[in-house]
Amino acid sequence: MSLLVRKINDVWQEWHASSIVTQMVGTYTAIYGDGRQVETPCDPYPVEIQMNGDSLRCFYDQGLWTIDEVEAVGGRIAVPFVVPEGKQVVGAPSYVETGEVIQQVYQVEDTPPPPEPPTAEEKVGTMLAGSGVSISELKSVLGLGI
Repeated sequence: MSLLVRKINDVWQEWHASSIVTQMVGTYTAIYGDGRQVETPCDPYPVEIQMNGDSLRCFYDQGLWTIDEVEAVGGRIAVPFVVPEGKQVVGAPSYVETGEVIQQVYQVEDTPPPPEPPTAEEKVGTMLAGSGVSISELKSVLGLGI
């Protein structure tokens, strides 16, 4: 799934919701009383349309829209961030423009080490807690004393 972004107030942001965009149109449609519709080329003119970012991304992902068509309504496809090994992302993404490419960027931090595995006594305590028996009660039943 692609990352569709657009520039809002000079900041690249993911585009999910609907917004009004300007699209250049180079045809007009004549509809006749008998139901015929005839498309006729003309000089390009701007038309404001409501465009949903999630729908537009799906059109692009399914090959229904080209990158040129996406860019014609102000959208761009961003390059997704790849988390470096041993790191984890922190916070929300931002998008930076480097030349012709929009890159998704996250702040990263070192991945914390995995927790220590539980001891045998902790495992038994967890198992017994499900049945309402404490370790001291088990020891008493087994005759091990306290």
